[in-house]
Amino acid sequence: MLHCMDTPVVHDATPVLVRRIRPEDHDALRVFYARLSDESRRTRFLGPASGIEADQSEYFCTPDHAHREGFVAVAGPFQERLIGHVCVEPDGADAAEIAVAVADDAQGRGIGRTLVEAAVSWAREDGIGTLTATMLAGNPAIQRLLSGLGLPSTARPIGAGVVEIRIDLGAGDRAAA
Repeated sequence: MLHCMDTPVVHDATPVLVRRIRPEDHDALRVFYARLSDESRRTRFLGPASGIEADQSEYFCTPDHAHREGFVAVAGPFQERLIGHVCVEPDGADAAEIAVAVADDAQGRGIGRTLVEAAVSWAREDGIGTLTATMLAGNPAIQRLLSGLGLPSTARPIGAGVVEIRIDLGAGDRAAA
C-alpha cells in the first residue's frame, strides 16, 4: 500500500514516497518524462512528445501551492528515482485541471491512484469544487482511474478522439454532512 505526503512505504520491495514536488526535482522531472515510452508520453501530452523542456520542468517544479500544485512519487532506498508526477492547474474560479503520468515499469501498481488521491485531497483543501482531466479516448486506464475514485464524475467526448472527465469534489463533503 502506498501513502502520500512524505510517508515512505515499501511497494514491490522498493520504498516509494509520494510528496509535494520541489524546485530541486527539476532535473529528475525532465529525466522522468524523457524515459517514458513514446506511447506513455503520447497519452500524457495527447500527441507525440519527446519529453518536457527546461522551462516546463521549472514551471511544474515551482507551484505556488495556493492555485497550482504538484506531487511526485519517488522510489529507491533514498528516493532517488522519480516514478510518477501529477499536476493540478487552475481551470476557472472553482475548478482545476489534473494530469498524471507514471513510469512504464511502475504502472498498474497503485502509484497513479495515490498521486491522484493526493491531488484530490489538496484540491479539496484549496476549495476547488471540480477537477477536469483531458485524455485520449483510447486511454482506458486513466479513464478507469479517474472514474473509480468514488466521486461523481462525467465523461464527454470533446472531439478529435479526446475525452474530458469532470469530477465533483464537493459531493463527498455534502454526503458526509
